[in-house]
Amino acid sequence: MELECIKYKEKVDSADPVCRHPDDYCKYRTSCIIQFMSSEDKKQVSSEMEGSSFTNESAKEE
Repeated sequence: MELECIKYKEKVDSADPVCRHPDDYCKYRTSCIIQFMSSEDKKQVSSEMEGSSFTNESAKEE
């Protein structure tokens, strides 16, 4: 499935949604599905990394 940037009318693949203009002002950002999906992916990766670093730290202490 493809997503479309409202501002730039660019197609973005939903498998890896990333805003191509994250530093530009965008009045649609708060309602942007691309921005939302991208931030959800980052949260998921972050939580997975925290879980794996926790197990690595506990292994170091032993």
